[in-house]
Amino acid sequence: MSIPNNIKREHIFQAMLKIMKEGTPLKRGPRNWAVEYEGSIYPCKLLISWGNFYANGEELDPNPSIFQTYMAQDYLTELKFNVIQL
Repeated sequence: MSIPNNIKREHIFQAMLKIMKEGTPLKRGPRNWAVEYEGSIYPCKLLISWGNFYANGEELDPNPSIFQTYMAQDYLTELKFNVIQL
């Protein structure tokens, strides 16, 4: 499976707002790569998982058999987000 291609920048921004309000769940934080936006760091896979909720009505399962971190990095880079190595 792959990342649905209808997740747009606005869905990622909504996911960022959710992270700002609720925080990052345990074991879902960034490890080696993250999105840096306006001085804050966001986990790539969590942004995609939660972005999918806003685009398609359900959180995308972060299981590596569904999608992997490098896929999230590439997708976020295509959306013009700043993906950085930690």
